[in-house]
Amino acid sequence: MLETYKRWEISHNSFAFWRDDQLIATSPDYDVDCDQDGFFVCNGETLTAATIEELRTLIDEHIESCDELPTNQGSSS
Repeated sequence: MLETYKRWEISHNSFAFWRDDQLIATSPDYDVDCDQDGFFVCNGETLTAATIEELRTLIDEHIESCDELPTNQGSSS
């Protein structure tokens, strides 16, 4: 892991050899699958970018868009 930004873990993208995005950020809300091959993140939000600055911007935009989503609080009557 390179760093944590707003609880998102930023690391090198293991698939970068066939993609242009060199970095990946994983949301703080994820699960881990463990088997004989190791640990793998699953069921979390991920964002990819070429630079940390781009990734921070994407994280900010993602958090802002999630804050704007309507919530189902039931009826008010």
